[in-house]
Amino acid sequence: MIVTVDGLRQGQLVRSIAGRDKGQYYLIWDFIGDKYIEVVDGIKHPVNKPKKKNLKHVRVTMVVATQIEEAILKSERITDSQIATAIKERINELEEGDRFHG
Repeated sequence: MIVTVDGLRQGQLVRSIAGRDKGQYYLIWDFIGDKYIEVVDGIKHPVNKPKKKNLKHVRVTMVVATQIEEAILKSERITDSQIATAIKERINELEEGDRFHG
């Protein structure tokens, strides 16, 4: 079963649109109530120290790192390098999509 908050999924790529980290990409790690999420990037915010973000302060993409999502749901160990790699791959997917759709 996929855990969602307003249709969001763990492992989904989001981009910060407010704060000192504006423009930074993260993966959704967990949900805190219905207004906040915990995000990780594998570098400044490793899996053992996720960043709490208000949902109003992120732009959600439609891209999900499914391997990360599945690992979270199965409670498997996820490394920071896996997170960082997944983010890079998802950003590339987004950029390729932009080239084809606009």
